[in-house]
Amino acid sequence: MGAASKDNVATIGAIGLLAYVSADVAHHALGHGAACLALGGRIRSLSSIFVDCSLTGSAIDLAGPFANLVVGLAAVLCIRIVHRTSTAMRLFVILVAAFNLLWIELQLVFSAATRTDDWAWAMQQFHIGGPVRYAMIALGALLYVLTVRFIGSQMAPFGHPRTRAKTIVATTWLTAGAIACATAAFDHNAAAAIVRHGAPQSLLLSIGLLFTPARAERLSSADGAAATLTCSVPWIVIAVFIGAASMVFLGPGFALAI
Repeated sequence: MGAASKDNVATIGAIGLLAYVSADVAHHALGHGAACLALGGRIRSLSSIFVDCSLTGSAIDLAGPFANLVVGLAAVLCIRIVHRTSTAMRLFVILVAAFNLLWIELQLVFSAATRTDDWAWAMQQFHIGGPVRYAMIALGALLYVLTVRFIGSQMAPFGHPRTRAKTIVATTWLTAGAIACATAAFDHNAAAAIVRHGAPQSLLLSIGLLFTPARAERLSSADGAAATLTCSVPWIVIAVFIGAASMVFLGPGFALAI
């Protein structure tokens, strides 16, 4: 039987959940939340979909996507470092890079195209007109495609046999959507939180993940195949704990002031 049939789905799901939550926490807590506090503001509510700060401004808005950029690039640098560590850790770092970078890039495209969301305040503040706005859209789209190609190449060790990468990516993507929607379900307006925020930021922003297996399969080889992802109790337990914490704390949101 091939390696694809031996990979443990629960372990893959756990790794995918943790990788997605890294992007969510980076964007809302390390980005918007930390900027709010650093500028002397008070966080009236910090959740998985929104940060309500007593202050407003482009610095706080842009801190979210730039936190994703920092975490994503840090993960890219770590990919080579963890190359010879466990298969699970290698996959986790690749997925952290994917979720964080795909988040900022597609959000840039959406925000510049619609003049809403995190980039809107800065665009208004700096009087960004048509040509620059279109350049932002093109840049975000280009970086998104390049990131998909890069992640696909890094997934090459998981591309043999042919169905293995597809199984890993599909499980990861669906798990991200599940934890995002489950967390948003604890919001006071659950339906809107899921439809307008939870599902889009997890499933739509990372839709590029679904295109990575094709490249992984083209670059894969039997000799370079990653070891089987066996059932890992530590990864699963940590994922259950983090998932529960996400729903309990980031679902309804909590206030914070320093």
